[in-house]
Amino acid sequence: MRLKFWIILIEGALLLIAVAGIVAAVNIWQDSTEQSKGGCQQTLVIGKSVEGISIEACQLNGSNPEAENTLLVIGTIHGDEPDGKQVIDEVAATGAPANTNIWLIRDGNPDGANLVTRRNANGVDINRNFPIKWVASDPTARTYSGPSPASEPETLALMNAVETIKPTRIVVFHQPYAQIDCPPERPTTISDRLSQLTGYKSECIPGGKSGSPTNSYTGTFTIWVNSTFPETTAVTFELGLTTMQAKFETIAKALKVLAADPSS
Repeated sequence: MRLKFWIILIEGALLLIAVAGIVAAVNIWQDSTEQSKGGCQQTLVIGKSVEGISIEACQLNGSNPEAENTLLVIGTIHGDEPDGKQVIDEVAATGAPANTNIWLIRDGNPDGANLVTRRNANGVDINRNFPIKWVASDPTARTYSGPSPASEPETLALMNAVETIKPTRIVVFHQPYAQIDCPPERPTTISDRLSQLTGYKSECIPGGKSGSPTNSYTGTFTIWVNSTFPETTAVTFELGLTTMQAKFETIAKALKVLAADPSS
């Protein structure tokens, strides 16, 4: 009788241990599932295009607003350079790594994307319209800088995003030079780190490729950010004419590493 009592007691204890193990495993699975779940934990409308299309910023699910660094990634500013949006889609497919804060703007020029043109619906190159080192240019030029600095609603939307989100790092995608540009007014720490992680070369894009009347970059987003916000570094990542899916995945992983790396 005493032996039977001990057997029942031991079996009960083993059952409790098993149940506790199952509960712990379920909690771990739920945590990891939540960690890997993509999408937005919040979305901000940062402005509208000329044609009234909302331009949105997505805070990646799992982001920690108290993280040491905040990364903002912009898929596209020029409507005929669409591949950066696929990078955004890859980043958004899974959640933010622990203790990171990642924001995504998939398309900064939706009218240009619909028209398949570099410029917006007013015929202005957004990336020459920012209110820093702005230079008037020929309205027929593909890099037309607009009638005045920050004249375009898309320009104001991106400015609003930076002022609202307060990122410490910004990566904006362009095409087609297949390299990572030098960040204006900043050391090449972030561009070199992205180069190591992705295999794209880190090298300054010469001003001769700017298409501006001064043969230099004027009124660009990265110049505006780095000249205006001392604690922020913005860098241009140029994709090639075409990009393989594996590269999109590599770049997306690299951006999450960058977001988690306090030394870059």
